[in-house]
Amino acid sequence: MHILKLSFLLAFAVPPGLAHAQVRSVFKGRPSVVMYTNTPLKKMSFGLSERQMDRIARLSDDAVRFDDVYYFDHNPKFDFREAGGFSGRFLPDVPPPVEKGPIIGDAEFAGQWWIEKLGVRQAWPLATGKGVTIADCDAGYYHDEPDLLANMLLEYKADLGDRDEPGVVNDGGFATHGTSVASIMVGVLNGTGTNGIAYNSKIVPLQNYNYDSTDDLDKEEATAACILKALTIPQVGIIVLENQTANGSSETFVGTRDAVRLALKAGVIIVSAAGNYSAELSEEKKDDTGSIIVGALRKDDSVPVWSNFGERITVAAYGEKLHTLAGPNGVFEDFGGTSGATPQVAATVALMREVNPFLTPAQAQRILIETRLNTATTAKVGGLLRVPEAVTAAKDSRRDVNAWGAQVLFREQLSAILLNP
Repeated sequence: MHILKLSFLLAFAVPPGLAHAQVRSVFKGRPSVVMYTNTPLKKMSFGLSERQMDRIARLSDDAVRFDDVYYFDHNPKFDFREAGGFSGRFLPDVPPPVEKGPIIGDAEFAGQWWIEKLGVRQAWPLATGKGVTIADCDAGYYHDEPDLLANMLLEYKADLGDRDEPGVVNDGGFATHGTSVASIMVGVLNGTGTNGIAYNSKIVPLQNYNYDSTDDLDKEEATAACILKALTIPQVGIIVLENQTANGSSETFVGTRDAVRLALKAGVIIVSAAGNYSAELSEEKKDDTGSIIVGALRKDDSVPVWSNFGERITVAAYGEKLHTLAGPNGVFEDFGGTSGATPQVAATVALMREVNPFLTPAQAQRILIETRLNTATTAKVGGLLRVPEAVTAAKDSRRDVNAWGAQVLFREQLSAILLNP
């Protein structure tokens, strides 16, 4: 049994009074011994071999190192600053999402109010996401739903946390979560059920946690591994991170930030949920990767008390009462949180990428910031997404072929490393 299991199982995995921490050795992969707690360090692998870690470090000019990130169990009263030779954060327990009662029936398009409020109809004459592929790192999917199946690239589906069943992504207790996220982004336009904002885009369903005891990698390690997996799939141009901690977004984790940096340097746009713990994104601001982080607004454009906030958030979309597919068997329910807001932004980025295939991650982030609607309240969570303005700006933006070419070359080199242990 692992020293540490998923965050919400920590009470069963470690002695009372101990918590979960992730640390980075400043000795570049050569930690001296143990912490003052006399608890052994557990090295993270992210699904990589030592050779792959070394090659990634050299490719990134030593900016990204996966071989110096560790777990250990510690007493919460322990002052981390006393641990010479290490830097990192304590990671509090994070419970799974709250399940909501299902609503049975077909959703009518007119009921998808966020489509109207975001102005998506005005953007569709310009783009519907055709030719763009999104990889979603999520808790699971009912991928055979008719409203999703035609846009699912199931040949690439993978569970990055479960070595025993690496091709199964519809298990665990929260397959509804990824189903709803996928529906908001790429739900098929077929005359029934629901359709997504980028309904002509494709999606790769990747599972990074499922909140049960079958996972072999901890949630944060599997999230980074999910990004690396997506980078080996040539079609993927956008990666969505549906994960959070009690401190902020998935980028609270140093390993995830490293994987995000690799993705951005490879020209892949990262769209990440800010999280739902009323926390300011201080870690993400201090170590800014350049990704797109999404906050949430209520239907009346007010800021919900639960949305994470701060200057690091790029843009906000709607995060409550999103009536959409949840599954299985055509079940619909109300979805929300920054988990619901994030696919609205990711789908908009897919529209932007269709009208400008050379759009770099930096350009995408800048355009969303420049076109968002800031008010005295919405600025706290990034300012409201404006879809037609963002798509038009992307269409008219400069094609930086040189920057794009450098990113494509880096991705080819990185993929060669990731595909050859």
